[in-house]
Amino acid sequence: MKDTPLRIGAVIEDEWRQIFRNRTLFAILFLVPLIYTAFFGYLYSQHQITEIKTVVFDGDGSQLSRQIIQAFDESATFQVIKQVRNEPEVEQAIETGKAKVGVIIPNDFSDRLKRGEYIPVMTLIDGSNMMFSNAAVKAANEIVTTFSYAVTGEKLGQNGLNDEQVQSMITSIPFRSRILYNPAFSYSHFMVYGLMGAMLQQVLLLGLAITVTREKESGTWTRFQEWSRRPWKIAYTKTAPYILIGLFNHFASFSLALYVFHLPFRGDVLSAILLMISFVFALAGIGYAASQFSPNQVQAIQFTMIIAVPSFMLSGFTWPFDAMPKLLYWLGHCLPLTYFVDGIREILIKGHGWEMVWRNCVILVTMGLGSFLAAFLMTPVTFKITKHKEKEPGFILFQEQKPQSF
Repeated sequence: MKDTPLRIGAVIEDEWRQIFRNRTLFAILFLVPLIYTAFFGYLYSQHQITEIKTVVFDGDGSQLSRQIIQAFDESATFQVIKQVRNEPEVEQAIETGKAKVGVIIPNDFSDRLKRGEYIPVMTLIDGSNMMFSNAAVKAANEIVTTFSYAVTGEKLGQNGLNDEQVQSMITSIPFRSRILYNPAFSYSHFMVYGLMGAMLQQVLLLGLAITVTREKESGTWTRFQEWSRRPWKIAYTKTAPYILIGLFNHFASFSLALYVFHLPFRGDVLSAILLMISFVFALAGIGYAASQFSPNQVQAIQFTMIIAVPSFMLSGFTWPFDAMPKLLYWLGHCLPLTYFVDGIREILIKGHGWEMVWRNCVILVTMGLGSFLAAFLMTPVTFKITKHKEKEPGFILFQEQKPQSF
């Protein structure tokens, strides 16, 4: 008797049946798009960056300078957190990440302005994140310009001049800004490193996600039974190739970015290497744990996708943490990409060294160790589940299934 030939309609019907039976697949196809749409909408719900941390040096100490500082503080864009004693402290606050903007009002500002001198209000802006720099430049320019016209106009009006005379005689306070780390507002400097980190994470997680589940599906997982009491051996043999591949990909990708696309590298090479090793180790632990906890390759890949898809948006690289809702702020700090791209920005773009990224490395290594520990605890359970399934009636190994052809 000949096998019943496959019908297109029957295959389509069976595919729909499989989608509705697999709850994880159903959720990814129908619920995840809605969840992520709502998630992205919530992420940008504030529409603009507000309360950028700002430090001020007031070298004048006059009523005019105090009014300018008050104007910055009352602006929705800025939040004056501290007044420092000199200009170097302004730059130090920006370099250490305590502030994103610094306002410098020079000595004898009001007196020199009255004498007609060109004396600007200097604004230092952290240009390593263009979301901050774009918002800060625009808002600072508007504040100084609007404030200067108002002050000058009021003064001339008190002298009996009409509006037309005031308009013709008004003199604005000069405004000048200096963008640190990315003066040309280059989107390649701003975006490429972050996208590279997201891509490298995705590739490594996908490879690691199937390292154990492939053994489970092919029926060869039980060969590791003799190492069940030393699960670190299994983890080492299964993840070592991927760790090497991950490190190779990092070096190759960053070499391409530096020598072909001439992206900046202003920091310490050793610090960058240690950061990359820590990142790869964290991903190895997470990917191995996902593969250990998942019964098959599909679910392991689905789990890693849930981590990888929102990582770039929540990393603080494109949209700063200061503008995120608190829930997303804490969620972003649970993801390894957050600490990697932050370290990359500190080293490659801002030119800092180990003192600025050691905490990132410690957190990444801790993530990796925690993930490996969870996988080690799960290993004996995985062997028991696999043995139980093999004893069930009708159990068929994945490799013995013969695909039917149309």
